[in-house]
Amino acid sequence: MSLVLTSITINTAQLQNMLDFYSRIGLKFQMVRVDKGSEVYRALHDGVEFSLYSLPSAQKSQIPSLQLGFQITELEKTVADMAQVPGSMLILDPTDMPDGKKAIILDPDGHSIELCQK
Repeated sequence: MSLVLTSITINTAQLQNMLDFYSRIGLKFQMVRVDKGSEVYRALHDGVEFSLYSLPSAQKSQIPSLQLGFQITELEKTVADMAQVPGSMLILDPTDMPDGKKAIILDPDGHSIELCQK
């Protein structure tokens, strides 16, 4: 059996802050019209579709219900930039770890985002 991840969708009540947050790591979003529902923005990166779906009733996580990891090139600069987005929170400053330099930041909806420097 072969398994390939093809998409990730996050429902959010904070669409603009979430678009701003994830755009800062290089995702390029485009609005997509859907027959039912609300605004959907999608970005395609390395064959994986990353979508943000505007859902006014979506609640911010008190405890991260989702953790995503991204490998990036300019960790310190990117983390400082992402931390400026309203609602985001830096949990782990860029730190040298045995398997590379890492940082953890919560997105505006409270999801844990691990950033690793290439």
